[in-house]
Amino acid sequence: MPTEAPPSPNGIAKALSCEGVNLSFAGFQVLKDVSFCLQPGRIHAITGENGAGKSSLAKILAGIYHADSGSVLLGDEQLRLNSPKAAQHAGISLIHQEPLPFEELTVAESILAGNLPTRYGLVDWPAVRQKAKDTLEGLGISLDVTRKAEGLSIADQQLLELACAMALDARYLIFDETTAPLTPNETENLFKVIRRLAAEGCAIGIVTHHMHEVFEIADEITVLRDGETVAHLETSESSPSEVIHLMVGREFEARSGTDRTTGDETVLEVADLSGPGFQEVSFEVRRGEIFGLAGLVGAGRSEVTRSIFGIAPIFSGQVLLESDPLSPEATNQAMKRGLALVPEDRRASGLFPGRPVRENASVTTLAKHLSRFRLINQKSETTDAQAVLKTLNTSMRNTEQPVADLSGGNQQKVVLGRWLMSRPKVLILDEPTRGVDIGAKADVHDQIEKLASQGVSILLVSSDLPEVMALCDRVGIMRRGRLVGTLERDELTEERIMEHAAS
Repeated sequence: MPTEAPPSPNGIAKALSCEGVNLSFAGFQVLKDVSFCLQPGRIHAITGENGAGKSSLAKILAGIYHADSGSVLLGDEQLRLNSPKAAQHAGISLIHQEPLPFEELTVAESILAGNLPTRYGLVDWPAVRQKAKDTLEGLGISLDVTRKAEGLSIADQQLLELACAMALDARYLIFDETTAPLTPNETENLFKVIRRLAAEGCAIGIVTHHMHEVFEIADEITVLRDGETVAHLETSESSPSEVIHLMVGREFEARSGTDRTTGDETVLEVADLSGPGFQEVSFEVRRGEIFGLAGLVGAGRSEVTRSIFGIAPIFSGQVLLESDPLSPEATNQAMKRGLALVPEDRRASGLFPGRPVRENASVTTLAKHLSRFRLINQKSETTDAQAVLKTLNTSMRNTEQPVADLSGGNQQKVVLGRWLMSRPKVLILDEPTRGVDIGAKADVHDQIEKLASQGVSILLVSSDLPEVMALCDRVGIMRRGRLVGTLERDELTEERIMEHAAS
């Protein structure tokens, strides 16, 4: 019989492993006979496409999901991880992609929540602050322990979550796509902390599909595809191309641009536009053109798209669609006239997580599916949703599946598919491939190219410079809220973009 998870030792010499793990939801098998091992002092990357089962495996080790069959072992001892608390008792902690801090608590209170030191039956607040400070210093993290968690950046929230784990003496740490919302500098700072923990003997697992991260930090790699283990590799003996091929089962070639031609007609014109976070921005997007907005995080790119679409106010200037002005802060009018926006934060701004894929995909075209009695024709709704999501190679059980159960890449395809059904004249894409794997990225890129070739005008905001150079016909570069330059396709290089963005 499995034993309750034992306390985590001060220094570990035991591996944490799972053997023959199976997991299914509503008859759909997510993991199939998966085996995996975290070794003390080593960093192990778990990689695969969106929907391959990476996060599900991490959640089994963290006690959030319960495997249908198979074993989780600490050394030779079988564990019963029937709750996150049991996993924490074994020294296992999961650092999430999108941490949820206790915003009303201070940093110190958050780190020691549920484990506050007491004296004479009362909370020993000086000891709370000192232990929190010691935990942060031990990780090389500089945070004010007396400030509230509310308002911390995503990067600091993740470091706070890591500090919470270390305060519980975690020695087996799993990072689930934690770099997705981070800037390159924030990612490098996190990696410094991870390397430090591995050097101190912690066993580290990193769930990611970014090859540059895998080969920058991992000692070994497990590749999952369709819920199955397809390879265990030593990083030093492999290559990104080999891992990508194992992930997707097919080869991918880097895009080198397009020979697509654009029209002369201006469809979207932004004239001396100022709003929250940007000033006097002007550009135009022609019919069938992919116009990129590049720049560093915080340059004002997303803010421009929000004002164009009517979500945020316009202080001055105007937006014209086919030469006719759009009313400021009139999102309904923008949609009726043919504008569509795929937002940067799909979870907060693009999805209804508890609702089915069908409803999420059809929400912009509900009028089409109303019967004469003003009821929604679910059969029609389902048919259209299935058709558009099939063109995007969306992986799902069916359209009644809650959209929150889909992987990040497939959620992004649902948001994109929703707007494709509305047949937009102008499609605004804000970081459309952030957090999606190489296969899903290729699907999204193919669809962007296809739409542009059909005459749809695309405004693309992306921090991925290879993506910008591969897709865009022209690129406007923003810096500190202003458009500081525009480059034609034959002028595009990463160096020239960064010269404008960072000077």
